[in-house]
Amino acid sequence: MKLFKTLVAVLTLSAVAVLLPQPVLADYPDKPITFIVPFGAGSSFDALARKLAQRWEKELKVPIVVKPLPGSGGRRGGIRIYKSKPDGYTIGWTHFVPFLSDLHLRGKKPSIDIRKVSIIYQIAASQFYVFVNKKLPYKSLDDLKNAGKAIKFASTGIGAITWVQANALGATVGFPVKFVLGYKKLADGALAVAKGDAEAGVGGAIHFRAVKDDLRPLMFFGPKRDRFYPDVVSAGELGYTKLTNLGAPRVITAPPGTPESRLKVLRAAAIRAVNDKSFVDWATETGFYMNPQGPAGTWKGLDTKAKIFRELKPLVDKATRKK
Repeated sequence: MKLFKTLVAVLTLSAVAVLLPQPVLADYPDKPITFIVPFGAGSSFDALARKLAQRWEKELKVPIVVKPLPGSGGRRGGIRIYKSKPDGYTIGWTHFVPFLSDLHLRGKKPSIDIRKVSIIYQIAASQFYVFVNKKLPYKSLDDLKNAGKAIKFASTGIGAITWVQANALGATVGFPVKFVLGYKKLADGALAVAKGDAEAGVGGAIHFRAVKDDLRPLMFFGPKRDRFYPDVVSAGELGYTKLTNLGAPRVITAPPGTPESRLKVLRAAAIRAVNDKSFVDWATETGFYMNPQGPAGTWKGLDTKAKIFRELKPLVDKATRKK
């Protein structure tokens, strides 16, 4: 009888334990979280990460360590996130564009399987301009087309967003391109154009703000004109609809296999940020294009981008003399 009572007591306690909140929710996070940025300090990815980190340190009560990890057009940081321990303590921006361009534009197997990446939340999506050195005679896309030579673009690397958009633009409008590679962030590429090391570049208003007096924007890649340079024609106006969907989404990610309970904690913090007027006002004024999306919306956007890359591939191959 005593043994029976003991067994009943143990089973009762076990049942109660099952009903109690699980530790994974109660004690996460309880140590610093590392936020990987795939570009250098001072980049737009870095600025947005640090703004989020300021909020999250107050909300989550742990330090958020922003760690720039530039290299390979943004791939290096994404690879580090992907290969990190899936415990919710290493997260960051996965820059999907170079991995998509490797697969769908370059015909190369990407270094990570992006479909396995754990999506936390998409905060924004970039929209870029094509710009040239103001001292050059190019005042329109027609001038680039009629230059009679390849236009030299500054780029953060082969397959990077700058490489993709410059190639897609040249292929669509009808002018050859070549590249000056190796810049760690888009602002460095803009500076190179301003100094004359390259003729043209691709980037957002945030990237070339410091040298805007030395540059001439020729086209905005969005569907309509942008508030920063309302006199500059858009790709949508010109009928280049595919070019309007080439921008890079700002997506917070975690390694494959990260517990959903921990992703939800971080996702909730991200959602609070994009619903905070002060954060949105800062982001908009800084030059970000808010486009909040959960995992389903993020994957839908990435699938659309992959389709456009596949459709552009024959044009890009022809422009780059690939058969």
